[in-house]
Amino acid sequence: MSQPHIIHILSDEHSGVATGYAGDPNLRTPNMDRMAREGVAFANAYANCPVCTPSRGTIFSGRHAHAGPVQSFYDVYKAAAPSIATLLRTEGYQTAYFGKWHCGTVRDQNPPSVGSEPEYYNPEWSQRTPEYHRAGFQDWFGCEMNNAPNQGFYYERDALNPTKLVGYQTDALTDLCLDYIAAHDAETPLFLVLSVEPPHWPLEAPESFLRFDPAALQVRPNFGERDDLRHKLAIYYAMVENLDWNVGRILDAVQKLQGFTDNTITVYYSDHGDFMGSHNQIEDKGHPHEESVRVPVIFHGPGQIPEQGIRDELFSLVDMATTTLGLGHGQMPDYFQGTDFSPALRGESFDGPEYVLLEMVGNPHVHFDYVDWRGLVSDRWKYAFYETGHELLFDLHRDPYEQENLAGRDTNTCMEMRQRLLTLLSESREPYFDVLIRHGVRPEGPTLNPSIRRRGGIAPYWDDLIENV
Repeated sequence: MSQPHIIHILSDEHSGVATGYAGDPNLRTPNMDRMAREGVAFANAYANCPVCTPSRGTIFSGRHAHAGPVQSFYDVYKAAAPSIATLLRTEGYQTAYFGKWHCGTVRDQNPPSVGSEPEYYNPEWSQRTPEYHRAGFQDWFGCEMNNAPNQGFYYERDALNPTKLVGYQTDALTDLCLDYIAAHDAETPLFLVLSVEPPHWPLEAPESFLRFDPAALQVRPNFGERDDLRHKLAIYYAMVENLDWNVGRILDAVQKLQGFTDNTITVYYSDHGDFMGSHNQIEDKGHPHEESVRVPVIFHGPGQIPEQGIRDELFSLVDMATTTLGLGHGQMPDYFQGTDFSPALRGESFDGPEYVLLEMVGNPHVHFDYVDWRGLVSDRWKYAFYETGHELLFDLHRDPYEQENLAGRDTNTCMEMRQRLLTLLSESREPYFDVLIRHGVRPEGPTLNPSIRRRGGIAPYWDDLIENV
């Protein structure tokens, strides 16, 4: 069986309720809608841990954040940890990463050029990702964070200094990807990730997409009363529509390139959602509410995935590695914690999970809203237990906008969901270093060290892996 090219388009903070196919009355997302119509979209797709770093670790490791290689905000992808990239490489895939990574922040890895232009590079998040924290991706055009869509940059392969992007980040990174794909030898299967930050804050969109009148927006019943919410939501929508346009550019390109036509699976998804003004919050996530944890997940592959439209199974981002490997016809490791949805995508008989584990792990405690919790969701119930001892229970059938917390009233359901959560946590809590020991992928050196703090520790592998420059 031939191996398809696989392209992941990963956005940041795009709520699963904010697409045309999901029923948002304001948005025009013809390319995401086309993907859903011609392929498969999961209506009930969730980010298991709705904040950037642990969510991305979950995506690429196939492990829940609390039991995986990336367990908190500003954590790093462990150097020897296997990933989708390392597993597909063993199957003959070439791997490439473009854009935001945020799984390799080492605070002293800012090269001199970053410090010399503080008006362009924010030294808090402009660090160069060390090679051994890149999860085994071969061709690298990534950055840790940017958070300035009109002042983008990336580090190319082993370059010590960043390269500036010209124009709006999503557009410029898409240009880079299209050039790379066009130059790729299609005889070698390709796994490529395009990771863009928009619609993550700061809310900035190209002027040509700023078409929304804040006062005319049709908002959700749980929308807040703050004066700035409608204005911000209008820009957020513009960023989503720009993103959709770039998704269309990728789809059109791969269907015109020899060796990619009808042999490419394109996946669009986001690492977590955004409150989008609901519950009086915007430019934020991190809690178990639908706007925060629901994400768009669409698989599109003419000639590979039959047209099915929208499916209702509970998909979550811990399933992304398993499903991607299944689509690439790879051998499935026993340490994955997700479900392989590739049979469902191929139209075969399939039973999805009954519950999805949700969690917040290692939240950066910069204010009291950032707090850790564990939870789960079924097709009807949403439950969460916070580190403070508080609980949430929502009946998503009767209360889809989560305006009535039933935890103090429906004590029987609350107790049942609490016990199911404990079971899920027990099933997924095995230690992670057994995976490193049994299945670790030895990082390829050298890892270059531009820090003024020179390598001088006692770790036994540093001498043959880290090179001071």
